Amino acid sequence: MFLRQTVGWIGTLLPAVLIVGVAVSSTTPRPGSMSGYYYTDMRNIFVGALCALGVFLGAYAGYDDVDRWITNIAGIGAIGVALCPTKPAVCAAGAQACPASSVTHLSTSQQVVGDIHLVFAAATFVALGLMALRFAKGGMTPSGQSAMGQIRYGLGFGQPSAGDQPQRFRGENAIYRASGITILSCVILAALSNLLPASVNAHWPLLFTFEAVAVVAFGVSWFTKGRTIHGLRARIRKGTPAAEPVAAMR
Repeated sequence: MFLRQTVGWIGTLLPAVLIVGVAVSSTTPRPGSMSGYYYTDMRNIFVGALCALGVFLGAYAGYDDVDRWITNIAGIGAIGVALCPTKPAVCAAGAQACPASSVTHLSTSQQVVGDIHLVFAAATFVALGLMALRFAKGGMTPSGQSAMGQIRYGLGFGQPSAGDQPQRFRGENAIYRASGITILSCVILAALSNLLPASVNAHWPLLFTFEAVAVVAFGVSWFTKGRTIHGLRARIRKGTPAAEPVAAMR
């Protein structure tokens, strides 16, 4: 439970911490993506948070091998995003108000590392979305289902038997599904935003917005999995700590 809640805190707080940190420590323009904060005073926070997230995800054990593959891919991807920085901003020679970290042209190594960063980032976000959806499945996939039924169940949209589903509060599966759909939708929208004119992306931080929404949605799904929301609701209603169901410990 502590591991789940820690992952939830990292996901929900990271975008806000990056924005506030740069606003307090620097007068340079805010980067257009979360990865761009690597080139700001918040580099250590950005790298440290992603490495911690990667370790936590790698240490997490789900219901089956598929869960473990997804969390391991997400964990490796998060560490890869942290250690393989995105391409620095390219500023035209003679232009004004360029970030201090910008360059006039990209070197070959910056191009290659930046492309690797994109692969890690895409794999991480897709894995985070699938992870949130699979939280709704509640246990091992029941036997005797068709291939489509197995896929639906594996993505959290099946109807598990009563004995498979751990004790959950009302609406918990809806939160998982909404989080997963939000993350995967943001991945698609972020990719599409690159097709917009440069003038639009320069005035509207669409990429950062989609990334931040996806990361927060990921954090919410882990808060829910860690019973954080359920515990707060119980404390407000009863004034006493909420008992954590033993069946929900996995």
